[in-house]
Amino acid sequence: MTDPIQIKHYKEDITSFNQLYKEFQRRFVRFANTYVRDLTTAEDITIEAMMYYWENRKRLSADVNVPAYVLVALKHKCIDYLRHQHVRETMSDEL
Repeated sequence: MTDPIQIKHYKEDITSFNQLYKEFQRRFVRFANTYVRDLTTAEDITIEAMMYYWENRKRLSADVNVPAYVLVALKHKCIDYLRHQHVRETMSDEL
């Protein structure tokens, strides 16, 4: 497990970002899969959440818990996906 000092450094460069990805990717995918119930979709959403973090990392405070931040983004992306699926199914049924 990564210590809190290293977590702050995930914001600094791509090497540390890759370390974050390698360390947490499996857990993030399992978490997403509990929502979407499809492994491929869970993997895609995990990548989206990680990219969201990377694109917004400079706006975050220095003491942010990066894995927790990614988990929250991941949860919201899963909910958005499920909401979109529900709309798609509803529209398909109406046609």
